[in-house]
Amino acid sequence: MLKNIEDSIVSFVTQGKNLYLYSLNCGNGKTSWAIRLAQAYVNKIWYKCDVSCKIMFISVPKFFISLKDNISLKNDYIQHIKDNVLDCDLVIWDDIGTKVGTEFEIENMLNIIDNRLCNGKSNIYTSNINPLQLNERVGGRLYSRIINLSTNIEFKGQDKRGL
Repeated sequence: MLKNIEDSIVSFVTQGKNLYLYSLNCGNGKTSWAIRLAQAYVNKIWYKCDVSCKIMFISVPKFFISLKDNISLKNDYIQHIKDNVLDCDLVIWDDIGTKVGTEFEIENMLNIIDNRLCNGKSNIYTSNINPLQLNERVGGRLYSRIINLSTNIEFKGQDKRGL
């Protein structure tokens, strides 16, 4: 299925489709596949696009830490996300649900993801938790937008890091 998405990635992104790639095992290719899909997209559009931001890779744990830091001291990372996340074609949300999000963190992410979805923008989410666990970590509103509006693909392999 992922190979089919890769082959038709421009259509996938143009149609605002979404993926939730998950596995209880770490290191079995979820992020690698997300990046591979992003690279396939860039390879197919680079020659005909402007220099605006087309793809973003957001490490959700880093995003949450930076959000909090940004309260007291403005942060270039958060500013870059704010400036580009709503308009870029594809966002990879890596390691979503690694911990239970605070209300502040979840509301910020919900606002961004909801705006992207309403504007027909594509998202790829990677996680080491299954959809039911995601509901517990991010709450029903964000869970509904991620799981119900995405193709959910479970990775079953073992950790391949270091092989």
